[in-house]
Amino acid sequence: MANNSPTPEILERPLGASFFLILSYQEEKVYFEVKNQWEKKYSKVSYESIPLPKWELDPTEKLQSISAKFTRILSFRRRIHREELVEIKKDCIEAQNVWRKEDPLLRLVPGYLTSHNVVIAQSKDDFHRIYLYQGVFSEIVYVYHSGKFSVLDTAPLFFKNQEAIYFFHNLRESYEYNKFKD
Repeated sequence: MANNSPTPEILERPLGASFFLILSYQEEKVYFEVKNQWEKKYSKVSYESIPLPKWELDPTEKLQSISAKFTRILSFRRRIHREELVEIKKDCIEAQNVWRKEDPLLRLVPGYLTSHNVVIAQSKDDFHRIYLYQGVFSEIVYVYHSGKFSVLDTAPLFFKNQEAIYFFHNLRESYEYNKFKD
């Protein structure tokens, strides 16, 4: 007779995710200072993008601000656990407030990459975002299936440009190659 009892459900913490930071900025000097600050705080940068198409503000943000001239992505060696995204977003807001004295258009968007998706942290609620805690929401911008990333319709416009897709595709390849290494 077959054993019909269900398999017990087990909660497991997922592997660490690849941590990245998107910087939208006007002043090159501020970019390098922020990069240096974050390397000291988290870890050395593994990958640094070339200057990418600028971060586009969503329609409500456009009423209050303009986009900065430059955007880059930094990927750090240190992996993060997904729940760390809240504290990292709080660090970003704190850093933005300090550095905006020198670059009023500075924007720091933290996120992580896993085998299945790319997630960013946001501070505003919307129908497609999931509330984490302490005023921080997560937003899935890419899902990986059939050998490639697909950008979600709700993702910020920045993630729809080919340069960003290319960067995250390469970051995922590196993540997959190294995910079981220490």
